[in-house]
Amino acid sequence: AVMYASSSTNEHSGILLPIVAEITPASSREEGKVIATGKLGEIAKEAVVNVSAVIKKLTGKNISNYDVHVQFVGTYEGVEGDSASISIATSVISALEDLPVKQDIAMTGSLSIRGQVLPVGGVSAKIESAAEAGIKTVLIPRHNLKDVIMEKKYRKTIQIIPVDTLKDVLNYALIGSRKSGLNERLSRIMPIGDRPKADFDPVPSA
Repeated sequence: AVMYASSSTNEHSGILLPIVAEITPASSREEGKVIATGKLGEIAKEAVVNVSAVIKKLTGKNISNYDVHVQFVGTYEGVEGDSASISIATSVISALEDLPVKQDIAMTGSLSIRGQVLPVGGVSAKIESAAEAGIKTVLIPRHNLKDVIMEKKYRKTIQIIPVDTLKDVLNYALIGSRKSGLNERLSRIMPIGDRPKADFDPVPSA
């Protein structure tokens, strides 16, 4: 996430923002709820709700039968914006499908209700903060590739992968024997996008 931006210098400071999701049976007989914590602003709240619609379409599961708990960890100053949308979707689908997420991967990107990954701001600061935290791979929207400006020291330590759809994101982020079944279901709805080349050659993860 971008935690600070100066309008006078156009400089951003990035920080790694963990997100945790848990799925439980709906506490209400009428429908399940999406419960998000972490001092979310209005746009961030809307992003969480929009993600639930995308998940229902892509997984074929009616999440109204569940309560979806999403926690933004360590957000003492609050969260605003929708750039965590693909992270929210990944964490919720991970919990829903019982599929682990790689713990050396970070991501940023908005999400359309059709599952397309949309561009966000502050990508360079976000990538650098992930590299500082020891993250090996970062997923960013394809349209943000032109915005990436990094110091050479970061280019040597982190792999940048552009993504077009939520399926691309899940293909890189999720692991486990049940992943193939999820991919088959998603293939009927959304193909994996062609992986575009970056403006520079990312260094493969160790």
